[in-house]
Amino acid sequence: MTDSKSDSRIWGDSKKGAKQWQEDSFGFLISKNQKVNILSVFDGHGGYNGLVASNTARDTLKSYFAPKIEECESWNVPTWTKNLQDLFKIIHDKIREQFLSQNGQGIRKSPNGRVKDQNGIVRNSSGDPIHGGTTASICVSLQESDGTYTVIGANTGDSTAVLISEDTSFEFLSEDHGPDNEQEFKRLQSLDDKAYPKKLIFVYDKAKCYKKFECPRVFLPDGKKDPKYVQNPWGHGLHPTNVRYEPAVYAVTPQSVSRDATCIAMTRALGDFYAGQFGLSSTPSILVKRTQKGVRFMMGVASDGVWDCWKYENFSKYICALWKEKKLSVKDMVETALTESVTRAITNFGSGHYDDACLVMCSLP
Repeated sequence: MTDSKSDSRIWGDSKKGAKQWQEDSFGFLISKNQKVNILSVFDGHGGYNGLVASNTARDTLKSYFAPKIEECESWNVPTWTKNLQDLFKIIHDKIREQFLSQNGQGIRKSPNGRVKDQNGIVRNSSGDPIHGGTTASICVSLQESDGTYTVIGANTGDSTAVLISEDTSFEFLSEDHGPDNEQEFKRLQSLDDKAYPKKLIFVYDKAKCYKKFECPRVFLPDGKKDPKYVQNPWGHGLHPTNVRYEPAVYAVTPQSVSRDATCIAMTRALGDFYAGQFGLSSTPSILVKRTQKGVRFMMGVASDGVWDCWKYENFSKYICALWKEKKLSVKDMVETALTESVTRAITNFGSGHYDDACLVMCSLP
């Protein structure tokens, strides 16, 4: 597994944004007989802790598959599903170990450094929780005997994965675990009240509303979105978070929470241990697709530093133009798309505010 080399079918790269740390990590792996391709993107958050979390995720993925590089070619879908679920838990635990072993920005643990409490939350000696974590999106393509591919996507967070057909149509290989996801709202509400006496609240980010728990709720008690904000978001003080004009949303803790107060733009992630007590999940969603015989596809995974700059259908058309019309290699496609994404990000969000960007792609066949 690597994040710097590839064969002609697969490539990945990243570009640092305006933040202090490059918090995006990625990797890809090709099995011995080239029957299995694995693509991964990890978009960290929390400054240096985000860098630690995403790098740990990438390195753990590499170490997990290193001894299984031949064996994984024989895994069926149920085996892949179980192993990917296990891998997400392993990564989650490894991030905790790394947070415990450091005392901020690479300094090793001191005698009065970080501790793990009875709930598995990593805290400073003051008792304050360590903030930081990462998304995780892992996509696997399995070559079948008839030349088609079974494609499996596993993810937590919002690093979207797509399967693009040569006719420019596309399918998602990931779930968007954002606070505007109705299924995620229902998941939170269904959690046992004794185990989770205080749960995350899904809110819109409203202008001049500085206490996030006072921002308007995304969902009404019946689980439907408030039509007031759906029909006229900008007229009610909301603001878009990307070029698709999706309103900015957060998952936040109630007013009664102080020390462990949470404000996060996703409902599932790896790390962010202090938020688990309020319903943030590290369990991945798993999607399985099958490609059509005789049709070529491109599999891609990216961080929101890329996706915030595109409508999905336009990205699909752009990639197909690079692929079919300009006949670029996968490497050149990735580099061209990343450069275009960064250019768009600076134009839309400003040179002092654009995000890290990361993209990995693989052609099938």
